[in-house]
Amino acid sequence: MRFFSVLISLLVLFLCACEQPVQQSKTSPVENKNVPAATDITNSGLFHQPSEPIMLELPNEALTHWRTENAEKPALVLYSFDPLLKSIDPSLQQQAQELALSGSAKQLRRHGSFNSAEPVILPIQTVSAALDAGLFSKLYWIFPSKVEAEQLELAFFSKQMLEKELMTDQEAAALTLEDGIYRGTVRGIPFAAIHHQKLPEIPEPLVLHIEMGFFRGLYDNEIKSPIYTLLHDTAINIQQQNWQPLATTLSYSTLEGAISLDVRFVLSNFADLLRYPELLKKDIPEEWRIRSEALYAGDMFSESKKIELAKQTVEVAPESAAAHFDHFQALFLSKQLQPALGALAETVKRDPGYAAGYLELAQLALEEGNLEMGMDLLELAEDYFPDNPFISLQKAHLLTYQNQFDAAEAELKELPEQWSKVYHVEIPAKITDIKKRIEAGRKAITEDQ
Repeated sequence: MRFFSVLISLLVLFLCACEQPVQQSKTSPVENKNVPAATDITNSGLFHQPSEPIMLELPNEALTHWRTENAEKPALVLYSFDPLLKSIDPSLQQQAQELALSGSAKQLRRHGSFNSAEPVILPIQTVSAALDAGLFSKLYWIFPSKVEAEQLELAFFSKQMLEKELMTDQEAAALTLEDGIYRGTVRGIPFAAIHHQKLPEIPEPLVLHIEMGFFRGLYDNEIKSPIYTLLHDTAINIQQQNWQPLATTLSYSTLEGAISLDVRFVLSNFADLLRYPELLKKDIPEEWRIRSEALYAGDMFSESKKIELAKQTVEVAPESAAAHFDHFQALFLSKQLQPALGALAETVKRDPGYAAGYLELAQLALEEGNLEMGMDLLELAEDYFPDNPFISLQKAHLLTYQNQFDAAEAELKELPEQWSKVYHVEIPAKITDIKKRIEAGRKAITEDQ
């Protein structure tokens, strides 16, 4: 499914933390756009009645929605590839707790990405921050597994939790395994890591979060695990639990490179199943069918067929951001660069989260030595991510090599004065290095005159 190659890890400067709200497609996959209130008390849980999930870019943005007014602390039911339990640096723990308990959405975006000047709670630390702040009474982690529950191994799981520093020695040693469920404690509360096919009864009030990585952990290709079958089966499994969560949050996780943009549609379409559960009982929408066929064609090494089908998605769903991104991919693969950029612009109009594509294209242009196009693409991205300082830093770096010293200096003036002493200790030295190059470049020009 991956269109762009994996460009970078979390340490690279080109991807960003979005300050824009997530926008949904302007059209629904069904004609009836009115979402009735749930009235059937016995079947009023998710996928029985229409519900509106809270769509987020990164999982840590969910913290503002996890602060429920419920007198009894709810349980967190987390669908994710990773339990998001990475510990927070001791020097940041107090600030992280304040953000978790009272931080605004804007503050969490500002301090919630590696690609911000002062990260405090990284996405992989989301649940740690929530538990440290006392937001939940229990943690149920539903993990994706490509092996059957009977094949799970306690020793292997305990070792993984220790090696990734997600549990203490005592917590890992106390884990048990029975019928596809690891049980123990973490951060002082009951913990269960559950095979996705072994959902237990959860009687207490709960908050549900689904992170895109969950689906990544189950998907191979359209031949082995068709994506829309995967979404359908996941929805049915949840429907059978009749959960009525206090909040339902979904995170794309595509902004830091962990998940490719070309699978962003997966979470959007899963959200559509929540909004329109009748889709579980009928043929999938035409846009989804064509996309599934295009993915299958790609897996069968029929690129021409994949391109032809991808172009069709925008014809049947002209207001769908994912459809326009399919069109962009088809044009890009056909080496029609300018029309491809136009299709990407149409995509971003409908969902600003896709603007990270400008950064990926900028990286490709710069790798090919096309500085002018790279700069143009960075500026397009900057329109959507004005608070990402690494775009200005990268532009300043490039401008010095084009002898545009005044412009480079202007970019440096846009940068924050403070940088994280935990995550970005090297950045002040990089800024100083750019300033030295600007000074040396100006001196060289003066001497040549």
